[in-house]
Amino acid sequence: MGRSSKNLSRMVRHGIKTHYFGTAAPMRSQPEEETSSLPSKEKGIMSKMWDKYSPQGQHHRILIGERLFRSAEQRSSDPIWYNEGRIGRQFRPRHAMLTLHVWLLHKRLVADTHDPHTSLLIQEELFDILWNNTRARIRAEGVNELTVNKHLKDVQQVTFQQCTHLDHAFSDFETTDFEKRSEEIAAAIWMHILLKDEEALNDHIRRLTAYVEYQFTNILHQLPDKYFREGRIAWGSIPDFSEMADNEGNPLEEPTIHKDDWLPGKWASAITEAGETYYWNIETSKAQW
Repeated sequence: MGRSSKNLSRMVRHGIKTHYFGTAAPMRSQPEEETSSLPSKEKGIMSKMWDKYSPQGQHHRILIGERLFRSAEQRSSDPIWYNEGRIGRQFRPRHAMLTLHVWLLHKRLVADTHDPHTSLLIQEELFDILWNNTRARIRAEGVNELTVNKHLKDVQQVTFQQCTHLDHAFSDFETTDFEKRSEEIAAAIWMHILLKDEEALNDHIRRLTAYVEYQFTNILHQLPDKYFREGRIAWGSIPDFSEMADNEGNPLEEPTIHKDDWLPGKWASAITEAGETYYWNIETSKAQW
């Protein structure tokens, strides 16, 4: 990246276009067997109403929205990020990681030319699920119930700022200046995930930036349409955080590993709408409090 964290702090002070949910990057061609079809014709008003209001249409978008969100949630909550990956364990960094992966799925949805109306409905469902999940996580922080909605609005604001920042990086520099694009992605990571940490490591930011670049190409241009329409997301590998160096090139000490982050077998943690944590088995669907 070639810039220090302090240079990043100056860089993010420049104005960022507030065009959230702006134009998506064009879809690159995929092998014939992986694409579904050519762009479809515009749906009529009755077809759109059926997609939105029919029980079948509602069931479909809820199902796919849930699958997409759970995929983003599972990837962003992987313990590696908050142990070897040295990302903060507080609410804000964790939410920023979730926002990053939801944003990637959002970009694929708005880039859909086969059935853009259905994709728009799924996108709305995806963000509704995100806000409901965010409200539950806010309650889990132990805040007063009367202030939950206020905190939710604050989190929504920073979420949209992060999405806008990422939109800016890819829409303005997708094919013109790859170095500048990487700098903007790095600035977004430093600002939203690392919370403007003046001691942030360039090596750390470079690895996270490379991950975002890879996932943008993976989700938008390589993931087959058939799998995406079913809500099946192949994220690939999490970055290798081994042998990291500080800003002077000295090897870092091994990070503190929180072994309790890893649950046995096929168990995963979840939060109820009331903010209470429980555990469920992803194979048997058995829940345990």
